[in-house]
Amino acid sequence: MSIWSFLKLTIFLWVLRKTIKTFGWLLAGLVVLAAWPVTVVAAAGYETARRRGWPPARLYRTAAWALIPAATFTALQAARARGWQPAALAPVRTWAHSWSHLTAPGVARVFVLLAPVAVPAGLFLAGLAWAWRIYAITTGLGGFTASAPIRFDARQWRRQVRTAKGLTAAPGAVPLLARGGRIPVGGTIRAIGHRWHPVFTLPYTACARHTVIVGATGSGKTNLMMRLWAGWFTAALAAARAGKGDRPLLVVLDCKGGRDARVKAGRTRRLLYGAGARRVAIWPDEARLSLWDLPPQDLAVLLYQMIDTGTGAAAYYADIMQAVVMLAVLAPGGPPLSTAGFLDRLDAGWLQMAWDPARYPAEAKRVRGAARQLPDIQLRYATLLGRLGPGLDGPGTLADADVWYCILEGTREPSVAEAQAMALTELTAHAATDLDAEPRAMLLAADDYSAVSGKVPLSNLYERGRSLGIGVQVSAQSWQGLGADEDERYRIAGTADGGIFVLHVPYPDALVAAAGTRRVLETAHKLIGRAWGDEGTTREQRAWTADPDLVRRLDVGQVCYIQRGAATFVQVARPRPSPLTLLPAPATPPAPARVPEPRREPAPGPARWPDPAGLDDLFGHGGGRR
Repeated sequence: MSIWSFLKLTIFLWVLRKTIKTFGWLLAGLVVLAAWPVTVVAAAGYETARRRGWPPARLYRTAAWALIPAATFTALQAARARGWQPAALAPVRTWAHSWSHLTAPGVARVFVLLAPVAVPAGLFLAGLAWAWRIYAITTGLGGFTASAPIRFDARQWRRQVRTAKGLTAAPGAVPLLARGGRIPVGGTIRAIGHRWHPVFTLPYTACARHTVIVGATGSGKTNLMMRLWAGWFTAALAAARAGKGDRPLLVVLDCKGGRDARVKAGRTRRLLYGAGARRVAIWPDEARLSLWDLPPQDLAVLLYQMIDTGTGAAAYYADIMQAVVMLAVLAPGGPPLSTAGFLDRLDAGWLQMAWDPARYPAEAKRVRGAARQLPDIQLRYATLLGRLGPGLDGPGTLADADVWYCILEGTREPSVAEAQAMALTELTAHAATDLDAEPRAMLLAADDYSAVSGKVPLSNLYERGRSLGIGVQVSAQSWQGLGADEDERYRIAGTADGGIFVLHVPYPDALVAAAGTRRVLETAHKLIGRAWGDEGTTREQRAWTADPDLVRRLDVGQVCYIQRGAATFVQVARPRPSPLTLLPAPATPPAPARVPEPRREPAPGPARWPDPAGLDDLFGHGGGRR
């Protein structure tokens, strides 16, 4: 074959390809022009989705909803024409006659008549076109430059944020509770792995499966927590009134304290009064609780844990302290009923009189062995309980209110806040397991948990909270604030079945790792000069489901919700109380005052002495039960 013949063949094939391509474009243009009502709707839907950052699913759902009036219109036409065939052919006849009335009024009339068919079809085609555009850009098949996917994603993020902010600002768009017991959080910015909805909601039962909230100061963490509290309380109260659950009890531990805590307490009170709460108690400013209502064994263990005993050589002193606390709390006649009563028991004379050597020789021997250390132990407990103040000395129980907002001065007095947090969490656990009390659906929320995380490990309560019927919600300002060590943090994050909320934090990698990775296509083109070549490769890669760099750039009020390998970015709506909650709250009768504990003689009878491990050996006696 000569060179001239090869050139003619090449030119012929090139012309043939161009001709076929041109004919295809002309045919497509004719179809688009012929179906102009569908084309107009498809173009409008595509441009709206592009400018507002909608996903294709939004167009598909709108098209599905548009089928309802279309079916209604067709049914009316069939009833009028007394048959389905004339009704089905009516749009075809209208379209055929439209070409003889190409005036503005005629075009408008034809579009109105064809709208029941054109709107669903056009929106569906717009969704397909928009889905292909997103796929082409993100995989590298579309775009004129190599940076097109990056610029496209950044542009769409700005539009999605603008749309979500507009939705959250609309009155009534994000209520405190939606249908089906779901808690609206805010406008959806972007959903990866989750189903997309304009307003992101989660079931109120998710709060009972434990949640984690992490966000830096000023990131909008307080608004998010308040919205979750109000939504959970409203839904749980509605379920209780319908006979499908127990009355809710919300216990909030504001571990940071300070003036801001009082402001948040006031906002929470107004919000939850509007949600149906009968009494919101603010501890310790306006209400008290009684530490001494705990079962004797639990009370003794808690009092011992509240003291920092140290390690090493101080272990011997710690064992003596534990034995003394057990002797004082489990003495015959019942446990102490107040701080003063407990301190009175830390006296050698009182303990020797309570544990009669004739009846309790083992316990009396322990009292004699610890007599030298009793003044020091009494001084330490007097100092600790004095610093705790009267807030835990009663009267009052958690059952006295629907909501307890507890303010712990974790910033100003960390050691006191840790002891208070230990006592309050133990009171909450006791309220959940008390068989004599009314069963309650409980949520324990620890705000700014990092202030007390060094001595109050919530991972144990997290792990046994479901069996106790307590939902636990922990918030911190960073990953490090979730626990004293890495193991504690992973235990809390790993048991957060209700989800992890990540707001703006500098180091989100450990948190977003819970969402895992997803499969994506990575396309590479050969670049010839400034133009794309005909060659390229496509391969499967792994990408973050929740991009940590995107989380670092989150603005105030934006949160990434992570659950079960999926992530949703949300613009949180600020919770707004009902104007009626600004009225004075209904007066509640004061709690009955507790009679001070009288000085009582030890009552005869067997002592309930659960011997601590090693105490018999410590005091040199082999038997401790009588």
